[in-house]
Order: sequence, then C-alpha cells, then structure tokens
Amino acid sequence: MIRSGGWDFPGFPGEDHLPPESITIAGKEVRAGTRVRLCPKTRRADAFDALLDGKTGTIEVIQQDFENRIYLVVTADNDPALEQMQLQSRIMPGHLFYFFPEEVELLEDTP
Repeated sequence: MIRSGGWDFPGFPGEDHLPPESITIAGKEVRAGTRVRLCPKTRRADAFDALLDGKTGTIEVIQQDFENRIYLVVTADNDPALEQMQLQSRIMPGHLFYFFPEEVELLEDTP
C-alpha cells in the first residue's frame, strides 16, 4: 500500500530510515507530484525501459530501500488506464515504474 512518504510496512523490523519527502535533482526540489521525462539507463534496459524512454510521467512517491538507495516511483502520463485508476484512488500493479534519480529529467513546467 502506498501512503504519503513511502510504502507502509506495518511492523517490518529494521526499518530505521524513512524515505525522504523530497530530494534535489538538477538544483530543484523534487517530490510527489513532480512531472519528469523518463531516461532509463541502458545498463539495466529491459522492454519497459525501451518503451518508456523519452515519455513523461509523474512521481507518485519517493522510496528508499534498506541499503539507502533512492527510487522514484513514477506513473506514465500516457497510460490509458491512469484516469480510471485516479478515479478509484488506487494504482494497479504494473502501472508503477521505478527509476533512479539520475534516470529522469525535470520538465520545464516544474516549479
């Protein structure tokens, strides 16, 4: 389950670092709701990376793993099911994509 600020792991032992509410990319503060262009690195390219390369998306949440690596959880703007999922206030599996901060570019309309 996604909640504001990250995933909800009720009672999960060892979670001592909460994910950050925001991070800095290219000198600008980035948080949930920030729009980005997806630029996956070729070193980990798979079919989804190839399909999403150059597409725009919205950061849903910033996540941090147990090794303190930061991930941006992104929904693609051109996902045909996105509008229906927003009406239901939930995102279905397979519609969230994970990127490292260096794999996104901020869009010009980002404050």
